[in-house]
Amino acid sequence: MESNVFISNMTELGDLVRASRLAQRLTRDDVATATGLSPKFITHIEAGKPTAQIGKVLHLLSELGITLRAEVSVDIPADVSTKASHRRRSTHGR
Repeated sequence: MESNVFISNMTELGDLVRASRLAQRLTRDDVATATGLSPKFITHIEAGKPTAQIGKVLHLLSELGITLRAEVSVDIPADVSTKASHRRRSTHGR
């Protein structure tokens, strides 16, 4: 089942990570093993630590099946959106 969740801060993101992990019946150690991240890092994310490294956070979200989408309040040129989509497909194809 797919859900859309509005995230406005790290605490809400941490709550989402924890809920997703628990819904999949995964321990922090399970997720740490799958991602190569430490259980402590995952604990910090779930606690809403505001200084987490974004690359590691994105990797964690991906492993849990969470996709981020940005709602942008300004017009973005189509070529920028196309480039981002192309990079995403190239990265996942590795």
